[in-house]
Amino acid sequence: MLDNIKYLMYLKTVDKNIAENNFDLALEKLNYLIREEYRPSITFLKRGKLCKKLLMLNDAYSDFTYIIGHCANKRDAYYERVGLNFEISNYYEAITDANVILGWDQDNFDIKRIKGLSLVYSGQENLAKDYILNLFEFNKFKAIQFLFNETAYVLANDEYAKGLKLLNIIDLLDKDNPIKLLKEANIYGFAGQKDKEKEILQRIENVFPKYFVSHFRFCDMYQEKDLLEICFLLELGIFDKQNLFAYPMKILEGYKNHIEGHIIDSKECFEKAIKINPKKPEAYVLLAQTLQLMSGYDNPQYRKDAEANYKIAMEIYSDENLIDKADDMKRQIRHLNSNLVLK
Repeated sequence: MLDNIKYLMYLKTVDKNIAENNFDLALEKLNYLIREEYRPSITFLKRGKLCKKLLMLNDAYSDFTYIIGHCANKRDAYYERVGLNFEISNYYEAITDANVILGWDQDNFDIKRIKGLSLVYSGQENLAKDYILNLFEFNKFKAIQFLFNETAYVLANDEYAKGLKLLNIIDLLDKDNPIKLLKEANIYGFAGQKDKEKEILQRIENVFPKYFVSHFRFCDMYQEKDLLEICFLLELGIFDKQNLFAYPMKILEGYKNHIEGHIIDSKECFEKAIKINPKKPEAYVLLAQTLQLMSGYDNPQYRKDAEANYKIAMEIYSDENLIDKADDMKRQIRHLNSNLVLK
């Protein structure tokens, strides 16, 4: 007969066996503990996790389900089973488990993610759309970015059918989104359906100009754009056959380099953008900010160049009667010079 000390010592040897990859012996010891019927919630949970690790998924499911049906302490088993149900495509059960968990852990984003994706993969498109929008407080942009991230993940695992389902939800949120269409074309290309791929690419050519203009607003200075959207917009540049968007594309490329820490490449992109259109202020501002970053406290030439670019932008804003923007450039110059004085 086991007592608590013997039981804990046995569990410790099980953990040692698992750490040493001696899984058969670990399973044998766990089976013994289960036959002893001592603290079954802990033992079944440990065996279920080990079975899941060994891809004995049906056995893992049985252990987690036993705990949920027979033991008082069942929360950990719910967390394990919801992930397992999602992994083995038991999407309706995953939704049910997620609902139970969210009853006591309502802010758990991982569980909300499992529920939202399970709604998608189980074909409940409208429910999935509304749930994911609610998940991001009805911010369509954030919801779409989430779906694109998940699409990238499933495509990396060659799960094309799941990718198409996720893209379909994006289509419900943003009809004829060209980024979505591009990903869809890629899926059909990977699947060998070249005619379908060509058809979708032709649709993108029609919707791209309007989309790019509506999504590329200089006024926000990219503050609401993350690296993923910037990369997609750059990828869509292949449809700008008339080179109508050379200036904003170069700006985006520079901003992408800046985010990724490639400051010199970023500087070169903004300089090229100025050559493309010297009458636009944004490239001067971004180049000035980049030069300011490069200058640190020991390169006065970069600081002088930064100030010169701020002044050009200030003049353009003044000519366009954008007084607030011009005043902002003045503040930037004062800040730049205050750092020089401090030195």
